Amino acid sequence: MIWVWRFGLGVRVFSTCLSCCSCFRESATGAWILLLPASCPCLGSPHLPLSIPICLWFFTLLTIIIIMEPVDFEGFLMTQLNNLDSETVQELGDFPEDDLEIVFTPKECRTSQPSLPEEGVELDPHVRDCVQTYTREWLIQLQSCISLQQAAPRPLNVLCDETGRTTLTSCDFDLRSLQPDPRLENLLQHASVEDFERQNEEARRTNRHAELLALYPTVDEEDAVEIRPIPDCPKEHLGNRILVKLQTLKFDIEIEPLFACIALYDIKERKKISENFHCDLNSEQFKGFLRSHTPCIDSSSQARSAVFSVTYPSSDIYLVVKIEKVLQQGEIGDCAEPYMVLKESEGGKSKEKVEKMKAQAESFCQRLGKYRMPFAWVPISLSSFFNVSTLERELPEAESLNGNRKGSSGDKRMTMLQGRRFSERSLNSEDNYGVTNFKATTLTSNTFFKQEGDRLSDEDLFKFLTDYKRSSSLQRRVKSIPGSLKLEISPAPEVLSCCLTPELLQVKPFPENRSRPQKEILEFPIREVYVPHTIYRNLLYVYPQRLNFANRLASGRNITIKIQFMCGEDPACAMPIIFGKSSGPEFVQEVYTAVTYHNKSPDFYEEVKIKLPAKLTEKHHLLFTFYHISCQPKQGACVETLLGYSWLPILLNDRLQTGHYCLPVALDKLPLNYSMQSPEKVPAQLPPIKWVEGHKGVFNIEVQAVSSVHTQDNHLERFFILCHSLENEVTCPIRVMEQKITEAKLEHELKLSIICLNSSRLEPLVLFLHLVLDKLFQLAVQPMVIAGQTANFSQFAFESVVAIINSLHNSKDLSKDQHGRNCLLASYVYYMFRLPEPPRNIARHFHEELALQMVVSTGMVREAVFKYAWFFFELLIKSMAQYVHNLDKQDTPRRSRFSDRFKDDITTIVNVVTSEIAALLVKTQKETEQAEKINISLAFFLYDLLSLMDRGFVFNLIRHYCNQLSNKLNTLPTLISMRLEFLRILCIVVCLNYSCSSFQDQKIASMFDLSADYRQQHFLTGLLFTELAAALDTEAEGYRKAISAIHSLLSSHDLDQRCLKPEVKVRIAALYLPLVGIILDALPQMYDFTEARSGKSRTGSPDEDQESTNPINQSVAWAIAGNQFNLLKTSGAPLSSLPIKQYNTLSPDTTRNLLICFLWIMKNAEQSLIRKWIADLPSMQLNRILDLLFICVSCFEYKVNGISDKVSTQVLQKSRDVKARLEEALLRGEGARGEMMKRCRTPAGISPPPPLIFVRRPQASCAYKWLNENLRWRKEQTHWRQANERLDKTKAELDQEALISGNLATEANLIILDMQENVIQASSAVDCKDNLLGGVLKVLVNSLSCDQSTTYLTHCFATLRALIAKSGDLLFEEEMEQCADLCQRVLHHCSSSIDLTRIQACATLYLLMRYSFSSISNFARVKMQVTMSLASLVGKSSDFNEEYLRRSLRTILAYAEEDVDMQPTLFPVQVEELLRNLNSILSDTVKMREFQEDPEMLMDLMYRIAKGYQTSPDLRLTWLQNMAEKHAKKKCYTEAAMCLVHAAALVAEYLSMLEDHKYLPVGSVSFQNISSNVLEESAVSDDILSPDEDGVCSGRYFSESGLVGLLEQAAELFSTGGLYETVNEVYKIVIPILEAHRDFRKLTSTHSKLQKAFDSIINKGQKRMFGTYFRVGFYGSKFGDLDEQEFVYKEPAITKLPEISHRLEGFYGQCFGEDAVVVIKDSTPVDKSKLDPNKAYIQITFVEPYFDEYEMKDRVTYFEKNFNLRRFMYTTPFTLDGRPRGDLSEQYKRNTILTTMHAFPYVKTRINVIQKEEFILTPIEVAIEDMQKKTLELAVATSQEPPDAKMLQMVLQGSVGATVNQVKVDLNRCGEAVEKNKRLITADQKEYQLELKKNYNKLKENLRPMIERKIPELYKPIVKVHSTTRDSFRNSSFRKYEAQSSQNA
Repeated sequence: MIWVWRFGLGVRVFSTCLSCCSCFRESATGAWILLLPASCPCLGSPHLPLSIPICLWFFTLLTIIIIMEPVDFEGFLMTQLNNLDSETVQELGDFPEDDLEIVFTPKECRTSQPSLPEEGVELDPHVRDCVQTYTREWLIQLQSCISLQQAAPRPLNVLCDETGRTTLTSCDFDLRSLQPDPRLENLLQHASVEDFERQNEEARRTNRHAELLALYPTVDEEDAVEIRPIPDCPKEHLGNRILVKLQTLKFDIEIEPLFACIALYDIKERKKISENFHCDLNSEQFKGFLRSHTPCIDSSSQARSAVFSVTYPSSDIYLVVKIEKVLQQGEIGDCAEPYMVLKESEGGKSKEKVEKMKAQAESFCQRLGKYRMPFAWVPISLSSFFNVSTLERELPEAESLNGNRKGSSGDKRMTMLQGRRFSERSLNSEDNYGVTNFKATTLTSNTFFKQEGDRLSDEDLFKFLTDYKRSSSLQRRVKSIPGSLKLEISPAPEVLSCCLTPELLQVKPFPENRSRPQKEILEFPIREVYVPHTIYRNLLYVYPQRLNFANRLASGRNITIKIQFMCGEDPACAMPIIFGKSSGPEFVQEVYTAVTYHNKSPDFYEEVKIKLPAKLTEKHHLLFTFYHISCQPKQGACVETLLGYSWLPILLNDRLQTGHYCLPVALDKLPLNYSMQSPEKVPAQLPPIKWVEGHKGVFNIEVQAVSSVHTQDNHLERFFILCHSLENEVTCPIRVMEQKITEAKLEHELKLSIICLNSSRLEPLVLFLHLVLDKLFQLAVQPMVIAGQTANFSQFAFESVVAIINSLHNSKDLSKDQHGRNCLLASYVYYMFRLPEPPRNIARHFHEELALQMVVSTGMVREAVFKYAWFFFELLIKSMAQYVHNLDKQDTPRRSRFSDRFKDDITTIVNVVTSEIAALLVKTQKETEQAEKINISLAFFLYDLLSLMDRGFVFNLIRHYCNQLSNKLNTLPTLISMRLEFLRILCIVVCLNYSCSSFQDQKIASMFDLSADYRQQHFLTGLLFTELAAALDTEAEGYRKAISAIHSLLSSHDLDQRCLKPEVKVRIAALYLPLVGIILDALPQMYDFTEARSGKSRTGSPDEDQESTNPINQSVAWAIAGNQFNLLKTSGAPLSSLPIKQYNTLSPDTTRNLLICFLWIMKNAEQSLIRKWIADLPSMQLNRILDLLFICVSCFEYKVNGISDKVSTQVLQKSRDVKARLEEALLRGEGARGEMMKRCRTPAGISPPPPLIFVRRPQASCAYKWLNENLRWRKEQTHWRQANERLDKTKAELDQEALISGNLATEANLIILDMQENVIQASSAVDCKDNLLGGVLKVLVNSLSCDQSTTYLTHCFATLRALIAKSGDLLFEEEMEQCADLCQRVLHHCSSSIDLTRIQACATLYLLMRYSFSSISNFARVKMQVTMSLASLVGKSSDFNEEYLRRSLRTILAYAEEDVDMQPTLFPVQVEELLRNLNSILSDTVKMREFQEDPEMLMDLMYRIAKGYQTSPDLRLTWLQNMAEKHAKKKCYTEAAMCLVHAAALVAEYLSMLEDHKYLPVGSVSFQNISSNVLEESAVSDDILSPDEDGVCSGRYFSESGLVGLLEQAAELFSTGGLYETVNEVYKIVIPILEAHRDFRKLTSTHSKLQKAFDSIINKGQKRMFGTYFRVGFYGSKFGDLDEQEFVYKEPAITKLPEISHRLEGFYGQCFGEDAVVVIKDSTPVDKSKLDPNKAYIQITFVEPYFDEYEMKDRVTYFEKNFNLRRFMYTTPFTLDGRPRGDLSEQYKRNTILTTMHAFPYVKTRINVIQKEEFILTPIEVAIEDMQKKTLELAVATSQEPPDAKMLQMVLQGSVGATVNQVKVDLNRCGEAVEKNKRLITADQKEYQLELKKNYNKLKENLRPMIERKIPELYKPIVKVHSTTRDSFRNSSFRKYEAQSSQNA
């Protein structure tokens, strides 16, 4: 072990310190190297820490992780188990011998009977192997120790109903008139504190959840590497399936039977994409016409519903329905004519014609019933069912699900659109991505297209469909037949009843009593589908296309072809294996093509479907017989006239013949043995055969096979033939296609075929993948004997496998899972692979051969082997498991199961793979990703080896891996990340014996230490803890993975059947005690849920956010001391002074996962052990534990309201299928996650806790009652995991989710409460007992402030009462601030609507007052705190319930009356006095609630209440804060800030009386620059208030820190409200205080905020919008006190007059009735005598701030003109005769100036008007004022840059024509404007310019007398302003104003 430090500072000082330790060496580079062997005494001894002083903080630690050598596990386990007598430990130590189980599982089969070849036939070896592969059982390897049993449920406790509540009214009444709640028994009885604590503990221990993590959701990370998804089982490919039901087929006349044939066509690909579906919709009458030609009708032929499958959906897919009829005389058009012109409904002659034609049709049917002719067809577009946009959107999501996460979504979509090919994982029947979720749709087609005799081919059909899609007018150009086709199209359900496969096998379920089945139609995909064959399918499709008899003179015009499949040349050899059509037998011996009347070169569109025999010979062939059909009956003439023959051999060189052929037609009878040759190569015969057109090809045909037997690939065919020849010892020479192979060449040819396997096309290679791999693995272990010599093909077979694996992984068309495993290969290994048949004279087992080949491989093969190592690793594991199983080696000691040579090979493989990982990590990003995948596969490999091999051997492999990576990687974050991913997988191991030892003789301290012994004996957990600590101490992100692994490990223990007993859980938890130290050390890095919820820190220290000045973390220092994670011996500074890293701040989810691990340990560990550990801890560490518990409380708060209702559209579009498959992946995964998911499926997996009633924090009157049921966490029922999916859930799911969350919150908080009790009990031995109790109280108060269940609250209040009884004196004297919070929280619960909570809270509050009185004979302080708490509660809780609080007050009064011991004292009197005051405060809530909808009136009332507490600073401060909170909720940030400024001024007044410091503000006077209104806080003086009085000014804010806090909050609110200038004034008061305290950190923050404020002023400036002001007057007796009152309202910026008018009219309309409220529309003075007394009048006028001229000198900026406003003005135009408007000479104007009582902004948004001044402007003054405005407009238009010609001309037009102006300025401006306009005009505006110039000169001439001052009367002042009224109230106090007002009065 080597540690290296490189010097920073203090080198010389430190060098002397190092010399005392012999383990330090100085290298040549100047670095100090610490050489510590594992046996060094420095480890675990005090030697090292004594040698390393504090100078170590100047160094950077490069490597700190030591990988201990693991114990010899098998020997250690046996020794420990033999030495231990404990039954519990024996049970834990026993390793389940069937941990790894080999299971043969029947293969899933969709059909009632598997698809098999016909019976009684000896199969070829290849066919036999194929059938065996498709039908044999799956061999699955299970790790049964993960399949844990479930715990039995506990009985439910039923929640009693709450009845008998009474409703109270809010009014002043005697509390004694109320009925109190039941009192707690024994509350007033004497009992010792120990008994009290013992009773509480017993109560807490009952009805608890046994399994904490069963309530907690599994860690749901996208990169959950420990989940190794079980691949999808091999199954038949089914694409997107639609169900088509044919309902009716009718024409206007019904005269004959008609037959429908349906298929799918893709016009873009120009390909038929399904086989034909034949359907008969004829009535029984018409079916009777053909009875003589129908020997039988099988039920399978009566289907009218078909299931079509489409793998590649497209908008170009059409469903084509072709209609045929029985052959009759005449062209198609002639036969269709009656259908176009006749209607059966017309009657008369038409009806007669129809009857006649029906008789003719019957005659034709009897004679020609087995022949058909084309008739009509109709296309139906499926574009609305196959939505391409849906396909493009959904498929990338499927890709990510399959593990293809790399690359952009755009790349994925492009790949798919260019030619996406699916593999089995993306083509399951569940993955209906391309089909829109449509409902069943009924389609009706009323038009059929007539078939054209010369356009029957598929090419003609595609051409027509293309034109049909492009042009709707095509229908009018093509002859159509009226009719009706009605069919229904719907998505095919997953389970179809009474359905048949394409082979007519019954699909499960198949009822026996149903006669009309549904058929699955085989798909012909347009592109390759990469899904291996899983069923036996052997179908042949024959498509006759064209026959050319044009040059034949003989009569052959009505031509049909009889098609037969022959097994010999005799006519009786026709095989009944051709699938029949509708309403007939299932299989027939022959089929006839449809006849085109009088056509010598007919086109055909038939599809002949044949079930190929399993064993084909050279005699099997297709026989085609050509006939001319006589339509006219002739006496003695035969219907059929033979025209010729042709044939096609099925096999050519033992290969199935498929493809296009052009065959010649023989005119004579065929000779013997004709089938042995193809018709093109028939040798010369005697007599010679006559051929049509001299042996030329005249018959075009296409043959296609859909077979899982015939490979149709040369390379595969050659490989299989050679393999079977050797296996069956076939005599040479061997015929392979056209080549004969002798025995001498056999070995070479086989090796060549093995090498060429990878040259096969990908599709056939994938189709036969399972069989190919089986054969190659057989060749790898079984030597072949050729010519008496043994031939070894192991290397060739292995290299071929590697090449195939490489090809499959490199194909972009095949999907991979999240670990990069090819899904096809993963499925093969998991389900299909089994050991090859054991060879004769066994030399080496398969696993040994495979390992050897991996070791000896070289070059590209070696590179590919380790690139895709996962495949070979899983092969090794499964082969090893089968080896152990087959040879019954389960009972064999693990050390003896496998050979030493094999172990050496495994060691080599692990070393090589580790080196490969390290080499890839230093390369490009792509290579790094590859390294991560290899790393994961190696971890899974070693994880599996732990179930099979010597575990000590595997542990050493793990150790070598870690050391090797450490030696080769220089980047610590990468190293930690890789090793943690590795360990996350390994630590899924549930078996407890991996971490089993005895703790009987260990010291408590060592149990919490991550010692060398621990890491050696508990290798995996120790390694994981070490990695976690290292990750937390570096900038690596690996801690998240480590925490996830630990959480999964603990979850597995909760699910292990061996861990159900409490004593077992205790021992398991003891193993995880070292984790507690790591968690405590990581406390500064944790996410603070308390700050997130309330903005309030857990410690309240201003130094919490300080940066670390030390380069080495504290845990590193302890590591250097050999005690890396032990916190027992540390002491020193409090938590807030510890250095905190600025990196690695844990996310909320990661913190929550870490905390739940901590709570799990604390819950399950031995409680006496925990108490002893706590008792030995120093106070600093105890405080750290309390800080951790504080975070835990907020973290596990019940958060049902945390679910967001704002669900994004994208999330809502996520289908349930995707979620279900994600859950399925977890369900099938290994380890604790998968087991958790499996167990949560059933409700019987958990023991329920007692019933919970949740008290909501914001709503005191609202309670949630939950009846318990069996609970398990489900993934879709976790509110913080899937918040955005809430709307996808049912109400039952939401209720279940809330129930589980609530139980988790209750159990977590009870564990926290247990820990607090342990700290309380340990505090008696601690010196700083008061500090600890304060911390405990802080945690308890925090828990009371959160949403909690009644179960928890009951226990919490009991703990509080015990704490008060035990340490009440300390709480009342030292923890005043905490006591105040406690009073507020307890009082809040006194108003609960739940009786049980209220009873507990009342008892606690009474006990608090009682002990407070007992300690100091006066509880003035508690009285003040309770009163303040109630004031705060009333002010902040809008839904506060006074009914229940009054009942609680009555209950407390009852306690006081019944308390016998306190009757002789003054306590009962003081309690009654307090309750009377509280009752009076409650009375104020009545009015407040009446005005909840009137914010102005509500704030007036709160202001009045606050003013009433002028002599009680604490209560006034509380109400000011209440007002601030109300304002902030309504986004009135400026008013909220002003409330806090007033509160700060009140605190400043108190501080100035208490002590005199220069840096403190001198009372409220110092706040004048912020607001002139603040002087009203100076009313508190020495003669009114005594600071020394107990309970007065005792709140947390009456201190310097409280003052700073209030001002900082005010500054933030001012900044939010846009008043940045005021922020500066606020900080002018704050900065001196911070400077006096040398708080440079906060000074930095303050100046930073100031800089932001000044930047905002510069950047925003005039762009800011401040308030808008309105004068509102109320008139009418209905308003009560508001009658004839006038106010100035401040409204948000840009508020229009109609808006406020509508708001006030609406509100008061609700109060008085809409008809009773009248809004006065003008601003004229209101004459009340003219108003209706029964109505309420509101007058609203827009007002603007008004300033005198001298004020404008000081109000320069835009802010100054909108701040500190007391005077406002509005104008009212009028004329002397009463009209509002008149001529210029008559127009007067009234300017009204209003003065308000206070300046805006204030603590309210409306202020009373206290003074009104009016000025009348004469007409000339009005005109002057107008001209001033016009001059201003002209100045703006003139100076505008760039100039606006249109605006300038508009202003000029109104200026030069005016008669009165401001003389000089106006003329000058006009002149400038005219000249500027001259430069701007165009040529066509010259006349306009001359007119402007003329008017300007005229104006100038008219104003000459005024310009030359010849009229002196014009220059006298108009309005005389009295200087006594000039008062801006900028520097005057409120008291001065009142004094001045009284003097004036």
